[in-house]
Amino acid sequence: MDQQLNAARFTGEQYVHLYDQFRPSPPIEIISQGLSYLNSPKPETVRVADLGCGTGISTRIWEGYAVAIYGIEPSEAMISIAQKNNRSGKITYRTGFANDTGLPAGSVEIVACSQSFHWMEPVSTLQEIGRILADKGILVIYDVTWPPSVNYQYEVAYRKLFQKVEEMTLALNEVIAHKWDKDQHLEQVKKSGLFRFVKAAYFHKSETFHKEKFIGLALSQGGLEALLKRGFSEEVIGVTAFQQEVAAIQDSPANMNFHYKVIYGIR
Repeated sequence: MDQQLNAARFTGEQYVHLYDQFRPSPPIEIISQGLSYLNSPKPETVRVADLGCGTGISTRIWEGYAVAIYGIEPSEAMISIAQKNNRSGKITYRTGFANDTGLPAGSVEIVACSQSFHWMEPVSTLQEIGRILADKGILVIYDVTWPPSVNYQYEVAYRKLFQKVEEMTLALNEVIAHKWDKDQHLEQVKKSGLFRFVKAAYFHKSETFHKEKFIGLALSQGGLEALLKRGFSEEVIGVTAFQQEVAAIQDSPANMNFHYKVIYGIR
């Protein structure tokens, strides 16, 4: 398996800036619950590894709750943005894969995977998590459902676009990335035997709705970007039609609601 295929999915200066601009930060309640499973320790005793950290959106949220945070990401383009935006003495970013972090054994109390675990080979990644996680440490895996809940007209337009993306991707008849089923995450964590307690939970957050952001979220999806990288135009993929359809919808809801599935594992 070529892990570089997944890293290559998240490259290109224009794309990584788009990703950083429009992707949502996770609900703070996800972080709070993870800390509660550590029996609410003081921040100066908590160290965090954020695997597949991207541009650091999911890394920066830990700053007020930990003494040291390590963002690990295989895409050099993503890490470059994260490092450029880093204003914290607590956060260190490094290029690496989730199954080979380079962190010392037992060096972190929390391992977080935000919108990233499905890009990681689960068996070797969980072995590495087990190696770097301290005794009684916490694993937090969280994924957001696309698209956010707004109203059905916007969501139908989004679904139509990504149905076309999926059809075009299958027609390529080549492996453009390695992706694991999110619905299998819970069972994979349980089967690892690393955790004495495993639980799935659900959280949500709301953000003010803007058509520009809704369109930006669609354009930030890696599957769409992979087709653009292969030379397909926005018109052929369906992006132009999607943008026009969104622009024509007269009803604009007040909020976009993001829904997260979270898996907690206690060592």
